[in-house]
Amino acid sequence: MSHPLAYANQCLYHADILISAWQHSAQNSEVLDTQVALAFAPPVQSKLLDSYGWLLLAACRIRQTPEVVPHSVAQLPALPAGLVHPAEVEACAQLESDGWIAELQAPIEQSAVRRSHSLAVEQGVSWEQFLHWAERLKALAQQIADGIDES
Repeated sequence: MSHPLAYANQCLYHADILISAWQHSAQNSEVLDTQVALAFAPPVQSKLLDSYGWLLLAACRIRQTPEVVPHSVAQLPALPAGLVHPAEVEACAQLESDGWIAELQAPIEQSAVRRSHSLAVEQGVSWEQFLHWAERLKALAQQIADGIDES
């Protein structure tokens, strides 16, 4: 397993721990759900974005640890002349502009409270949404690991 892929899996593991704690806290707390969500969402998002960055580095076969983990394709280090990003990275770039990765990358402040179709009901960020993103990142990690094994 490449170093970036190992770091990605470690970040996903830490995100899973945080999501489990979030779920437990949401189900067993007297604190408002919105406050619990705002307490857990930023660190979970950070871990998931770090995992995503490590996956991008793994897909590009970049083994040198960067100073800052990229959270988008645009933040990846330049590839040597003549090389292009693998298909997985190009697919991620598309998902960053219009897909689930764009939703994951959205600032928490903007998505902390959203109104549903009913004006009386508000819904905020939830541990379920972050769990869904974590599962999608795990699938992406497997896809990238398979690509590395084939090369």
